[in-house]
Amino acid sequence: MNLKRAKISAVFFCLVISAGIFLSCRKNAQASWNTQILAPFVNANLSINDIITSKYITANADSTVSLVYIDSLYNLNLDTLLSIPDTVFRYDTVWPLPQVTAQPGSPLFLTNPTTTQYNLGGVELVKGILQSGYMVYRLRNPLSQPVDYLYKVYNITNGSKVLGIYKVLGPKTTVKDSIFLGGYNVDFTGPMHNGYNDITTSIEVSLDSSASALTVATFDTLVNASISFTHVIPYYAKGYFGTATKAYGPTNEAFPIFNKIVAGSLSLQNVSVNLTLSNGFGVDASLILSQLSSYNSHTNTTVNLTDAGLINTTINVNRATETNNPAAPVNPFVMNFSLNPTNSNILAWLDNLPTTIGYALKVTTDPLGNVSGFNDFAYYGYGINSAINVTIPLSLIANNLTLADTLAVNFSGSGSPTKQVKSGKLTIYASNGFPFSAGLQMYLLNQNDAVYDSIFIPSQTIAGGMVNPVSGKVTSPVNSVLTISLDAARTQELFNTKNVILYARFNMGSSPSTYSQLYSYYQLGIKVVGNFDYLVN
Repeated sequence: MNLKRAKISAVFFCLVISAGIFLSCRKNAQASWNTQILAPFVNANLSINDIITSKYITANADSTVSLVYIDSLYNLNLDTLLSIPDTVFRYDTVWPLPQVTAQPGSPLFLTNPTTTQYNLGGVELVKGILQSGYMVYRLRNPLSQPVDYLYKVYNITNGSKVLGIYKVLGPKTTVKDSIFLGGYNVDFTGPMHNGYNDITTSIEVSLDSSASALTVATFDTLVNASISFTHVIPYYAKGYFGTATKAYGPTNEAFPIFNKIVAGSLSLQNVSVNLTLSNGFGVDASLILSQLSSYNSHTNTTVNLTDAGLINTTINVNRATETNNPAAPVNPFVMNFSLNPTNSNILAWLDNLPTTIGYALKVTTDPLGNVSGFNDFAYYGYGINSAINVTIPLSLIANNLTLADTLAVNFSGSGSPTKQVKSGKLTIYASNGFPFSAGLQMYLLNQNDAVYDSIFIPSQTIAGGMVNPVSGKVTSPVNSVLTISLDAARTQELFNTKNVILYARFNMGSSPSTYSQLYSYYQLGIKVVGNFDYLVN
């Protein structure tokens, strides 16, 4: 129930100011007398937006109301399909031969281009474009003369530029730095262009041309280098992604559309739920959804979806296609599954008023093997996604449907004579334009936000609006007046309270059988007026 906190604070401030002005006029004599202060402290109009979270409410052209909720259910992204591990290349080399004298510009250590194959767990890549990542290097010169470091990665390029490091290191110096890899292209096929997951590198260390001749003894350290590829994330990957099955869940996702309802039940007349499965990978897949459940945390009740065409059924999903449009490179393959009261128990599933949705599934990629001939592909930002689209025409039966809202209040205000309150009375003026009755209850919270007292005891009932038996619409609201007397102790508790919980319980009778359509103009108007007796000295 979305009572406006700003309004509550404002009317109480007016109450405090009124009391302050009256008391400021007292004389210095020690006389005392009783006085009364009458002021409204709750004034609200509650609509359907206060029963259901407002952003999910859609008003139709005929003023009927539908509940529309669209959200993703699960997402399998590129990092779940492909993960490139951090890789480190270390070079620690000593001079293995008898003592020699190296001349300026002469090589001290060099390797031929060497190919290393990544272990990607069954994924066989032939091509890639990098989204991000770093080549991090640490180079040390242990010698007494400057040296040149030249490191190349032949199969990683940016345009015509080969990824590499060229550094001149002074005597006894160390250099640490990194190169950002975003935008680089990777050819994983190796020198002969017939491999996969290959990376080809070489390193050369030579005496700088500005150096003096250097005597190198046996076992002198010549090279000390560490070069690592870290946090590499591809933007694009091509190859064969392997036949692999991965399980996801059981896991839960928040389902917030009924989060204002804390107790009771409702029965929906109709509902339409559409599940959308979108494959943005260039990979065939099969999927088994073993569980799709609704869980109500207030009642600890779970309802599992039953649908012969969806649950525990192998769903074969075709691969996406490439568009050759860099702005939108993927044309996903999309499947839709419609759930309604005739093909599933979706009504009972939603009548459970779920606070979370649980699911469990298994996804198998390339179930038929390398049928594409190393032409599987994946793009960053695309994957296998599932979304749920719920449309509920709000025609329902309510039974003790309970809404709750916590409000910050300031009954006393700064400087008001709360210790001189003798007693009070709360009067509730209600105008109910809904087709069902409403019970109100207000609970006082202590400083630890625990309930320690209730104001409306027993629960007060507000009659429902007048319904036309032909159209089923409320033709006029029904006005109700409820009164609650408060003794000095209860009034003092009210004035000492900083937070309250308001509960509203909606009912359509003991055994309702007729569904009521809700309209956007239905409202419940509530005004609570406090009449407090003070002892003024």
